[in-house]
Amino acid sequence: MHRSITALVFGAALVAGGAVSLPAPADALPGRPYYSLPFSDALVYTARYPDRGYAFATTERYQADGSPVPTPATVAYRLLPWDTTVYTDVHVGITDFGLALDAAQWRRAGSPAPSRGVLPEASEIWQHPGSDELLVRTRFGWDQHSAVWHTMTFHEWRTLGFPPVDRRGEYVYERLSWLETVIARPDRGVDSHRVSFDEWSEAGRPTPGIVAAFPGDRYCSVPGSAEIRYAGIAEPGGLALSFDLWIAAGSLQPSGSC
Repeated sequence: MHRSITALVFGAALVAGGAVSLPAPADALPGRPYYSLPFSDALVYTARYPDRGYAFATTERYQADGSPVPTPATVAYRLLPWDTTVYTDVHVGITDFGLALDAAQWRRAGSPAPSRGVLPEASEIWQHPGSDELLVRTRFGWDQHSAVWHTMTFHEWRTLGFPPVDRRGEYVYERLSWLETVIARPDRGVDSHRVSFDEWSEAGRPTPGIVAAFPGDRYCSVPGSAEIRYAGIAEPGGLALSFDLWIAAGSLQPSGSC
């Protein structure tokens, strides 16, 4: 699927309410096609060279090009198996992009019946190394944080026709069986780091794999005390283990003093 930054620019403008009112028809200037959308007053224009992409048309740009009569864009409507939001796949020239429609836009388009069997252009499938999870990222506009993630089930994947993975992550996500801290390890490398909640969320909240230990992990005792501490990448400052945590960690004996 062809998902580009320009699609996001257009989507943001559309969400913001940008629209072009169509004046009386005029002779079209050669080389820059304009396309109308059934769910909005907005127009899309493509470059004089079709492979250069497309953009949201401002009133000034449209008038500067002579207010050409727009061509109706080719539009299909999609519905994800797990969601009620209607998405539209728009084809202009040789380019495709996708948008989420609100109720008013859907009604303006004639309340078309959407298809559930095709992944919308607004969505892309991610997979992180070391995991068989398929994560679907569906965007709503320009801001990367406006995207919504979903962990796809096999049934949902089958309903969509087994679409291929669009993007593969760079990190393997892992954690200790007894600690919630998530560690990201490069698929090709050893420079692991603790993952913040925001980083984990932006990666689609993948389910981390369970490991017995990370390289460099150790358990130590505090001199003059019965306390046992974990020291390792999951807790760089050290973590005092309660009896239950010590049991969950495998009842390991300390290898030395902290």
